[in-house]
Amino acid sequence: MFAATAVTAQNQDTEKADKLYARYEYVDAAKAYLDIKNKDAYVNKQLAETYYNMFNTKEAVTWFAKATETQQDAETYYKYAQMLKAEGKYEEANKQMAKFASLAP
Repeated sequence: MFAATAVTAQNQDTEKADKLYARYEYVDAAKAYLDIKNKDAYVNKQLAETYYNMFNTKEAVTWFAKATETQQDAETYYKYAQMLKAEGKYEEANKQMAKFASLAP
């Protein structure tokens, strides 16, 4: 599912990072996404997902916060809440779980 998302959203800037992500090479994918100068909502979400998969909670929280500045799918809010809980930010995690519940009742 994630690989299909990466492939459909490819453009010249993200092609290398998307290929690394699709091959589960998350450390290299994160570096490639960080090298992109103009980070849009897609890149922010991919960085969040990459750090989520590496269980780098601090970086995942940072990038999920940027990704959720625009409307996201329910799963994104769920993952964001999980990372917030892992960081001990329970109040904010509850807010994100409420957004998740409203999108996926």
